[in-house]
Amino acid sequence: MNFFQVAAEKPNIQPSTLFMVGEWPVTSSFLMIVVVLALLVVAVISLRRSMRLVPGGFQNMCEMLYEGMFGLVNQITKNELATKKIFPIIGSLFVFVGISNLIALIPGLTSITFDGKEILRSPTSDFNTTFSLALAMMILVQIESVRDWGILGYIGKYVQVKEVWKGFKKGAGEGMIAVVNFIIGLLDVISEIAKVVSLSVRLFGNIYAGEILMTILLGAFAYALPSVWLGMNIFVGVIQALVFGSLVAAYYVIAQRPKEDSERS
Repeated sequence: MNFFQVAAEKPNIQPSTLFMVGEWPVTSSFLMIVVVLALLVVAVISLRRSMRLVPGGFQNMCEMLYEGMFGLVNQITKNELATKKIFPIIGSLFVFVGISNLIALIPGLTSITFDGKEILRSPTSDFNTTFSLALAMMILVQIESVRDWGILGYIGKYVQVKEVWKGFKKGAGEGMIAVVNFIIGLLDVISEIAKVVSLSVRLFGNIYAGEILMTILLGAFAYALPSVWLGMNIFVGVIQALVFGSLVAAYYVIAQRPKEDSERS
């Protein structure tokens, strides 16, 4: 059996299951996640050991990347304290999602197969990965919102029973408006759930579609057009990483109490 084969078929929507650990399937996308994390660990260790007061090329690039990401998050939060609080997570998202989007563009990497199965697949072309990332980030946003509002204040954002009672005390008109706001509050719960779907599907759809189109172009044309599409995929991969992280940062800001409310309490 030839260990290295070129996969001629377009990528399946489901990743290949390579083997099982108990009841846990180890897939090609999971294996690529391990590769990405290992590369990041090596890069961080190398950077830490080579840190200098006068930065070299790699340190310079990392510092520019850090400053650019921090500046972007700060523009979203418009609050440096909030930026410093969430940047470790948002910055990690930028880097992990960006590398996950781009690593599959390395020629031949995702074409390696064993026993007819792909060994490595872009993590973000697997919906399980993007959904898990989106779900984890939205759970984190809700936890931070509870910490900021308090449990009663957090529930009150969605279930505005007290406002309905106050509204009817003022009159029928105010009461009906309060009822409408009560219904809108309940719809906001659905909106929070929809954010998970929106984040995950957007990232998955763009990366998976890019892989399929790249495969088709490589099969239908020679080298010129696929090279152009490769450049486009690099651009899209970076943009999608920025969009994913930026949206999570924006959802975090929206979930926090307005500054004037915090100052009064």
